[in-house]
Amino acid sequence: MSTTNGQFDPETLAVLKSIFEEACGSLPLHRRTPEVRSDLAVCILKLAVHCGLDTVRLRRYALLEAASPSLELYRIL
Repeated sequence: MSTTNGQFDPETLAVLKSIFEEACGSLPLHRRTPEVRSDLAVCILKLAVHCGLDTVRLRRYALLEAASPSLELYRIL
């Protein structure tokens, strides 16, 4: 998995999509809104850029973000 010129390669995008879908699936039904899903996607992308492409770590952070009442972690990156 890698990035080239600030872009993710197809393999990385597939992994990030899987992490996103898992995190969205863990959201309570009332939080599965387009806005929350968008915030979560931004969070995952920013984490991948700033914290690396460690899938275990990304998945853990994404699930923690999904479990939090408000998505705050990505805003501090």
